[in-house]
Amino acid sequence: MKGVVRSAPCAAVRLGAQGRRDETLCSIRRAERLVLQYHVHAMDSATRYRTPPFPSKLPDLALLAHSVNGTQRDDDIKTRPKSPGTMLHSLGASSPFPPPALREKSAGLSVAVAAEYTRAVRQVEGRLRRQAGRITEEATRLDHQKEKLEKLLRSVRTALLINQKTTDERTRRPATETEKDGADHLLCHERKGLNELKQKLEILLRDTLTQLQILVQSSRQLLDCAFERSRVIDLLPQHGSPSAAVHLSLSPLSLKPDPSGPFTPECKEALESSAAVLQTSQQLSGSIEQVMCDAVIKQATLHRSVNEGLLKKIAETQSLQQRLTLSSAATRQAIYRKQRQMQCASYSHGRTLGPVSSDDLFCRERMNRPVVQAYERHPSVQLPESRLLTQGSVMLKQHLERAEKAVEELEVAHLQLEDDSCAKRVAASVDSAVVRLRRRNIPHMFVHSVST
Repeated sequence: MKGVVRSAPCAAVRLGAQGRRDETLCSIRRAERLVLQYHVHAMDSATRYRTPPFPSKLPDLALLAHSVNGTQRDDDIKTRPKSPGTMLHSLGASSPFPPPALREKSAGLSVAVAAEYTRAVRQVEGRLRRQAGRITEEATRLDHQKEKLEKLLRSVRTALLINQKTTDERTRRPATETEKDGADHLLCHERKGLNELKQKLEILLRDTLTQLQILVQSSRQLLDCAFERSRVIDLLPQHGSPSAAVHLSLSPLSLKPDPSGPFTPECKEALESSAAVLQTSQQLSGSIEQVMCDAVIKQATLHRSVNEGLLKKIAETQSLQQRLTLSSAATRQAIYRKQRQMQCASYSHGRTLGPVSSDDLFCRERMNRPVVQAYERHPSVQLPESRLLTQGSVMLKQHLERAEKAVEELEVAHLQLEDDSCAKRVAASVDSAVVRLRRRNIPHMFVHSVST
């Protein structure tokens, strides 16, 4: 083959001196060894540091001969590189020297390092943007919870206004019904519970707004780091060459932060702080859900307890009003009965006194009739007629006085019963209006809870 240096075979007949012949053969082998050692293809990185082993005992010259097609024997494959002719022929070059590959390999190594760095930066940027997406999603969810929290806080404030209106409306009851009762205590308990719930929701809303600001700052920090990392991705090759096929198999978080590397300490700090902020936001979100559920249940319980207390108060007032009506009717009946008795007693008292003029007396009623005059001749004996008439007249007069006093007392009691019944009716109407007001202005958030 072209370009292959071969030694001439020795003659079959040996006529020269043996020592001189051996020296010549040693010189030839040394020359061939140097040719193989400083082969032009040794500039290649694969064979640059490969030195064929040479045993102490030199083999026969016939063992170093090549075949006709340029191939080597199996025993020489491990000790000799490819022939320069074969290498140049495979590269398509006609020169016996290799091309200057140092600059090309240096450029290839630079491209590989740049591609490796760029891919690592892209992984870091992707992780930053994914984390920013999670932060944005969490911020959106927390913002929705903030809206629900504000709606619940508005319902609590509305409930406080309704409680105040209820208290003000109940002051319109009559003076006899303005004494503190169970409904007033329930209203005070509702006001106290709603104020505590309002303070808790306001504190939670303030924490939510603060957390939203922290999430926005964390997302902005992540996006700034991602934008700073994305500056080196513009020249990322779409189809990597074989020399630039090296890529990172580790995630960015497994890399050690390096100020001059793809994963900077700023990126690590942004990822760690965003992870802590995300965990805090998730815990706050869970506490918001729990507090909102408890607030709705507590608000519904307070509202329902006040309504039930007002309904019981209305039922009690109406029951008392009915009993007052019955008592008033019985009192009025007693007044009429006493008045009839007084009429009868007055008539009897008049009959006991007798006629207005003595001329109208019957003969049997006169005290100077003959039987009485004859009987009164004995002074120690007196007839009981005058005494009985006087006692009967006095007793009837006393009965009339007592009857008049009883009628007056019954009339006063009747008036009190009527006034009390009217006050109870007004109080029941005021409480009924208050219940209708509370039912009409009930927050829609817990209408089903109240109805159940």
